[in-house]
Amino acid sequence: MALQRASDEQMRFIIKEIREAPNSCDEDLAFIRSWLNLQPHLPKIQEDRLILAFVRGCKHDRERVKSKMDMYFTVREVMPELFSQRDPLSPEIQDACAFMQAFPLPRLTPAGCRITLHRFMDPDGTRFNTRDCFKYLFMTGDIRLMEEEPIIGDVFIFDMNNITLSYVSKLAFPMIKKVLTCAQEAYPQRLKQLHFINAPTYIDKFLNLFKVLMKEKMRARFHVHAGSIESLHKWIHPSVLPSEYGGHLESVDKMHSQWMKKLESYRDWFLTHESIKADSSKRITPIKSFGHTYNKNECEFGWEGSFRRLNID
Repeated sequence: MALQRASDEQMRFIIKEIREAPNSCDEDLAFIRSWLNLQPHLPKIQEDRLILAFVRGCKHDRERVKSKMDMYFTVREVMPELFSQRDPLSPEIQDACAFMQAFPLPRLTPAGCRITLHRFMDPDGTRFNTRDCFKYLFMTGDIRLMEEEPIIGDVFIFDMNNITLSYVSKLAFPMIKKVLTCAQEAYPQRLKQLHFINAPTYIDKFLNLFKVLMKEKMRARFHVHAGSIESLHKWIHPSVLPSEYGGHLESVDKMHSQWMKKLESYRDWFLTHESIKADSSKRITPIKSFGHTYNKNECEFGWEGSFRRLNID
């Protein structure tokens, strides 16, 4: 599945929005590469594409790029439950992909945003493996870092049709906090909207698990659609939605099948990058994130260590 590039008109607006000057990409790439070479705890990555995704996602703010990239490689070291054993052909990842269809849609919205759709295929939440499903979501995010052209931001759609209270019972607080920490601090995404469709009556119980750990500006971007799909169309044009949601695109099943082929095509990349992560024993500078500076001994991020003291507001 190819991720559609912005039109020329959209791209002009995006370039202005991310503050990109004619030579800023080359200059920022050189700066970040030089900075990486001075960080003994960080890997010496070869992919300019990966660095550029952070540069553009952070609107060419070099300090923010440094913080995000440091976190990106650090969480791979300290959260192996989310960032190790990521073979797309493994039974665990294959099961997660069959249980949860989650992938970016090919067309950008007229405003230049990328939509990512999430829906679960089984109302029996007892089969919900939170670790493997979240692991798969971050694998999807890594592919986007490698392939996504500049965009305005992200729009997430969550189809709650099969979400039962048994799902909520499986969402342990420590895991949610780790996932949201990674999503907000280690990836250069700019989340614009979150839409929840086919929302059940207990939607507030489900969303409160996430809202309490999200930044205030993120909480303000939640939109719940309990009625007809037309309320979603007020926010997202049908031209960029799958046919099941009154859209003009192919069915979710067909696009998910295409995305699975994309995921499997990255198998060598995921296996190679298994060892590309931070080594905190070599850290010489504190990590700066979450509005706090951590010294060398605090960068363990264990749930029983400094991680449980993080204040995400």
